[in-house]
Amino acid sequence: MKGKLFIISGQSGVGKNTILKALQKNHPDFHRAITFTTRDPRPDEIPGEDHFFVYQEKFQEMIKNHELLEWAEVHGNLYGTPKDQIEKALNAGSNVLMEIDVQGGLQIKKIIPEMVLIFIKYEEGDLEKIIRSRIAHDPSREKMSEDEIARRIATARKEAGFEKDYDYSVINPEGQPEQAIEQIENIIKKEIVI
Repeated sequence: MKGKLFIISGQSGVGKNTILKALQKNHPDFHRAITFTTRDPRPDEIPGEDHFFVYQEKFQEMIKNHELLEWAEVHGNLYGTPKDQIEKALNAGSNVLMEIDVQGGLQIKKIIPEMVLIFIKYEEGDLEKIIRSRIAHDPSREKMSEDEIARRIATARKEAGFEKDYDYSVINPEGQPEQAIEQIENIIKKEIVI
């Protein structure tokens, strides 16, 4: 039996990585797809575990050789999903869990329509205030410039428009990711047919 692909996407800075890490811990049997990116690693990221970090030239070569299931430019950096990694895991019967941007999620849905798209969003309220508060409480982002913060807010507003195209939508309340994780666990249980 073929595996099921679960994609987590959502608004910029909403805590997708935190949620993904908890889900991976809960589902060690799931294959975790590792994407390629041209951006530099963040201090807490491990190359080959969080992403494969590559130069622009290598990424362009992968696009040219049709090695990516999808790719997109986000915040001036390129991100892409390796086609062979996903196909091998699904064909071997493994469920796959990955986090990518909203554009990428929709691109893959066209190729693998039976996949499950889960959109993570901020709680209701003043988006700029919520994002600034989260940045202020995140030591890994304390050196963000005002331009980066403004870009993140603008991106999060734009990404909110993609929510309607997703199978599920989950709120990640500030400081309470366990609520979002529990909702996603329920989605996974519902979607996996045993």
